Amino acid sequence: MPERLGRRKGVWIYVRRRPAEISAEIEPRINIRISTGIRIRDDKAGVKAARKAEVIESELEASWRAKAGQGARADALAFEEARERARVLALPYKPAEEAVRESIDDIHRRLAALEVGDRRHDPVTVAAALGGVPLPTILLSGVLAEVETFRAAALAKKSPDQLRKWRNGRSLAMSRMIDVVGDKPFDQLTREDALLFVDWWNDRVVDGEVQATTANRGLTQITGMLSAVARRHRRPLDKVFSGLLLEEEMSRPRPPFSPWWIVNRLLAPGALDAMNAEERAIVLVMINTGARPSEIANLRAPRIHLNSNIPHIQVRPDDRVLKTEFSWRDLPLVGISLEAMRGFPDGFPRYRDKGDTLSKAVNSFFADHGLRETERHTLYSLRHSFKDRLRETSATDEMKDELMGHDTQKPRYGDGHGLHLKLEFLQRIALAPGMDVPRPPLLLLKSA
Repeated sequence: MPERLGRRKGVWIYVRRRPAEISAEIEPRINIRISTGIRIRDDKAGVKAARKAEVIESELEASWRAKAGQGARADALAFEEARERARVLALPYKPAEEAVRESIDDIHRRLAALEVGDRRHDPVTVAAALGGVPLPTILLSGVLAEVETFRAAALAKKSPDQLRKWRNGRSLAMSRMIDVVGDKPFDQLTREDALLFVDWWNDRVVDGEVQATTANRGLTQITGMLSAVARRHRRPLDKVFSGLLLEEEMSRPRPPFSPWWIVNRLLAPGALDAMNAEERAIVLVMINTGARPSEIANLRAPRIHLNSNIPHIQVRPDDRVLKTEFSWRDLPLVGISLEAMRGFPDGFPRYRDKGDTLSKAVNSFFADHGLRETERHTLYSLRHSFKDRLRETSATDEMKDELMGHDTQKPRYGDGHGLHLKLEFLQRIALAPGMDVPRPPLLLLKSA
């Protein structure tokens, strides 16, 4: 059995004792048991579970480092306060070792600023003027906390699930780098550190454990965080990761479902009956609107207009961040999409802010019931099918982009195309059970 794996109630679990160097304040558990969520019967050798255990361990150790680094965060806050106080005094903040190297006139200006009122009796103001607060040491383990602090306003716009994914991805990426190069001050990273880390990723790609896109995503997240913290704290930072992204194969887009497959397989009598009602309705709404699964799952009652002259849904942020500013749009409801939406006038509470859960459930259903046109088809392929059907109409590129929620590459004026014009095009491409649509070539049905 792989190291750090145990069994509990038919499921692989991650097991370990609290390391001696970790205090009970940081980790109260002596014996740590965390489920991998992988059933033993599905992974008898524990191969998948071992990979999951690596992720669990990285996240666990990252949380320990973050708790241990709270003192460093206090130092950073003290430095921020000193720099802001110096700004109020119309002085550039410099640590004492740099301030003493200024010209005599500049030093006199700092001293003179303290002679106003009772400033020289205020230790905080004196420290700000004379550089009494040292530059904080921000370890790699504290970088994410720094980013979250000064981007709090932007992050507050994300939904809980969006924030979880944003945080977890970056936490895991940084934890992996710390495992390779150590938990050193972020501004002391070297090119050699970067090369070691990229080599570590490259070995995993070569071994087939991950794809190059996964590695590059992690590298991009790290460089983004490092650059943001360096700018925030006015630290010089060498571009140690410059030019080190791994080469990727040309990515293949998700194939679209053919209209024939949608009509004769997905909309065949009884094909979706075993789905839960919310999943089935979201699939049907997606077919004739082309909306993203998460956009439909997160609809609120005020955004669902079933009694309008033109029934429609409104894609809006509503306690979450849209994928792009162009995602903000209104979409008419026609045919099966309208009927499905009428069954859920208040939206889909089961999958609200759970887009990943929805996609996983539907994709599993499609696979288990033979509803994938090829092995590469997913729920998102319905959106690609919608775009392909739009291409066969006389819709302008701007109309297509507006319906899809894509960047039009043009300045945005007014409210875009009205519901009446959008409705005209959606009625042309709407699919319904029993429609007579041409069957695609056999080669397409078998292609991967």
